[in-house]
Amino acid sequence: MTDETEPVLEAVAALRSAGVAVNPIGDELERWQIGDLIFSDAELWRLAASRRLVEDGASQ
Repeated sequence: MTDETEPVLEAVAALRSAGVAVNPIGDELERWQIGDLIFSDAELWRLAASRRLVEDGASQ
């Protein structure tokens, strides 16, 4: 796991804490599934930031 992965894991944890079911797709943790939608790392971060669950200034 690289340093680039850590911010997205923060977003995943924040979304899960808010009750959002976030599931990784594949072994690389580059894609995430929420319901029927697939998100990239950056898109997942933006989703968490839009809900004010993470600080926007720390995004990838």
